[in-house]
Amino acid sequence: MKAVTLLLAAAAFGAHANHDEHESHSHGAHEHGHGHLNLVVDGDQLMIELQAPAADLVGFEHAAKSDEEKAQYAKAVARLQQPDALFRFDPAAGCKLTQQELQAAKEDHDHDHDHDKAASDKHEDHHDHDEAGHADMGAMYTYTCATPAKLTGLEATLFSVYPSLEKLSVQGILPTGQTAGELTPSANKLSW
Repeated sequence: MKAVTLLLAAAAFGAHANHDEHESHSHGAHEHGHGHLNLVVDGDQLMIELQAPAADLVGFEHAAKSDEEKAQYAKAVARLQQPDALFRFDPAAGCKLTQQELQAAKEDHDHDHDHDKAASDKHEDHHDHDEAGHADMGAMYTYTCATPAKLTGLEATLFSVYPSLEKLSVQGILPTGQTAGELTPSANKLSW
């Protein structure tokens, strides 16, 4: 039952975050160096969603064309598949990764909506996008913790992996309520 609650909370949280992201893109607020971290703690489950500009995670935002760019993209995907290098928890909590899902870079001009061609053209005319487009990518990680009472925070170690990432806006649903904040390379710990 807790897994269902966690998934519903994460889905609602993700929908809210996606809506906010959509709104910010419509106002040109795609900001390099600024990622988003959403987290939900429910019982022994911890779900983390990371979203950031592809420019910060890969080094570019367009579709990989050359062999060098394809290799760079593959390296970025491989890094996202190693969340232990991105986040650290108290080892006493015994959190083990049980599921992960990568979200590939996607240019913002399609806003993850399905439109027919005419509606899509009209939709794009409504927003001011630069010709190059912007792309975000990220991942969702689910952990099961053996001793969830010892899970009292996280350390975002991803700043050393992605040096161009300057800050993460954090939103969380925790057993004690909701939280929001900002993590940076010099203040990379979140406690609850």
